This record gives sequence, C-alpha cells and structure tokens, in this order.
Amino acid sequence: MTKHITPKACFLLCNLAGLGLLFMLWMSNGVQTGFFLLLFIAVMTLLRWRVPKAKASVWLDVVACILVSFVWPQASFALAWVLFQAMFLGIYPAAIAHLFLFYALEPSLAVIVILGAVCGLFLGLWKRERDNRLKLRDTQMGKYYQLEDAQNDQRMALSQVERLTAVAERARIARDIHDNAGHEIVAAYMSFQTARMMLEAENADAIELYDAALQRLDNGAQKMRQAVHNLANVTFVGVESLQERCAQFPGCPVQFQVHGNTSIVPIYVWNILEAILSESLTNIARHSQATKVQVSLDATPYIIRLCVENDGVQKNKKEQGRGLQNLRQRATAIGGSLSVDAGEKFRVICVIPIKENNDETVNC
Repeated sequence: MTKHITPKACFLLCNLAGLGLLFMLWMSNGVQTGFFLLLFIAVMTLLRWRVPKAKASVWLDVVACILVSFVWPQASFALAWVLFQAMFLGIYPAAIAHLFLFYALEPSLAVIVILGAVCGLFLGLWKRERDNRLKLRDTQMGKYYQLEDAQNDQRMALSQVERLTAVAERARIARDIHDNAGHEIVAAYMSFQTARMMLEAENADAIELYDAALQRLDNGAQKMRQAVHNLANVTFVGVESLQERCAQFPGCPVQFQVHGNTSIVPIYVWNILEAILSESLTNIARHSQATKVQVSLDATPYIIRLCVENDGVQKNKKEQGRGLQNLRQRATAIGGSLSVDAGEKFRVICVIPIKENNDETVNC
C-alpha cells in the first residue's frame, strides 16, 4: 500500500536540497564564515523541527544571513532557504527581508529568494489545509462514534425496559390471580368441605362423586398456586436485581445497603439505576484496584439516590467519563442528575425524582 506524499515530507526534502546546494556553493570558495552560517541555520532548523513552538527563531536566521552577506556575498542565497522555512511556518512578516534585495541588486538572487518564499508559502498553505481536513475528519468521526454509542445505549435501554415491563406484567397477572380467582377457588373449596358433612351417608354414589370433584378442585388450586409462584419469580426486579449484581461482582466484596420504601419506585427508574450500577462496577473492575466497594440506595417519597463508592486508584478517567456520559443524559432526561466525586474515595452519585402515587411501580 503506497503512502501519500505529505507537506512535511516535501518540506524535509526541500530543506535537504537547500542545505546541499548551499554546501556546494560554500565548497566553491571555502570561506570559513560561510561554513559557520550553514551550521547555524542547520542547527536552528533542527531546533524548530524538534520544538514547534520555537518557530519564531527563524528571525535569527534572517538576521544572520543578512549580516554574513557583508563578509560572504553568497550568503544572500541562504536567505532563500530561510524565507522558504519562514513562509512554511507562517512567519509572514519575515518577508520584509526582501528589502535587502534592493541593496544586493542581483537579478538571479532576487529570483531565487522570491521563488523560495513562494514555494514555502504554497507548501505551508497546503499543510494547513490538509491539517484542517484531518481535524474536520477526526471531529466528524468522533461525533459518529458518539452517536453510535448513544444508539447502542438506547437499544440496550429499550431491551431492559421491555424486560422489566414484561416482568411487571407477569407480576400484575400473578397478583390478580392470587387476589381474585385464588380467593374464590379457596372459598369454594372450603364450602365444599362444609357441604360434605351435610350430605347423607347412605348415598354412597353421591359421596364418591362429591369426593372426586373436591379432589379435582384441590388439584386445580395447587396448580394455580404453583403457576402464580412461577409468574412472580421469573426474574429479580428492583432492589433484588441490584443485590444480585453486587453479589456477582468478582473484584472484591460489595456492601449493599437499602434505606426507605422502594416499592414506589417506577420501572423506568429501576432501569436507569441498574445501568448506572453495572457501568460503575465495570469501571471499578477495569480501571481501579479497589479493595472495598460500598453501594447505598436511599428512597424517600420524593427522590431515590444511588451511591457507588470505592477506595481504589482510578485510571483512564477519560474512558470512564465517556461511559457515564450517556447515563448522565438518560438521568437528566427524566429530571435526575448523575455526578462523580473523585476525592479520597471515588463516588458515582445518581439522584432521580419519583412520585409517591406513581401507577407504574414494582414492589420490592
């Protein structure tokens, strides 16, 4: 795969060519001052290459070329090399050195110096235009990856909401069966037991049929209780889900504490709290050397607060920030907040408002 020619590569080749031509020019007469001038310009060029902030030092090269030209006339040709670098680096005021051409009064020198400055100018414009394109591309790619991350988070949030909604619906069905149909069946079963004692013992066939119906009713009640139990315990929701995530954390022991009544917390809030806890524990496992993690959940009639703290040394905070940024947006979308406290202990704190009489709640 071939590489494209870059402005820096062209700049380097031109510098090497300029140094070679000036060296050959010095070899033609061997003036010692010319050697020191070339050495000085070469050293300053390397300095600017290693220290980009020192590009203003090109003024020293301009002054040195003008001063040495009084001792070594060919030093005026070195001015073309220096102005080439100045225009490439964006030191446009250095073009004032062209006034020296009126003193030299050499047409060939004027052409070479002007061509060097023009070449440096166009090469510098090419470099800046290319840098702007690369910067724009990086910015667009960054936005693209941020959008892709947001879409992935939305898909994960949607799947979690669907799961929690299905669990809540199953729990509602189980409660309805238990509270309504279950009570009626149990009451009918007790009525049958009472009625059996009122039947005449002589009617054996009626008693046998009655006992068979009673047994079938008892079997149906047992199966209904088992079905209600299966519906209500398919998966953990709410506090149980957070406890399960803390118990499965492999890094170190996690202390989980709950305060207040969590039964009034809506499903969509549990969805966000689970995502924040999972992201926080993942960051601790990847970027921290924690020996103790504490998770506290505080519920009031108006807010619910989740705090995850650890005593480890945090690394790659930038990467952690990207992971929590999307969760912060989700919390903000429902009126909540997500903050990070990097003091003696690293804490992730989420506060979300709730309504006491919210219809969509999960009993935990």
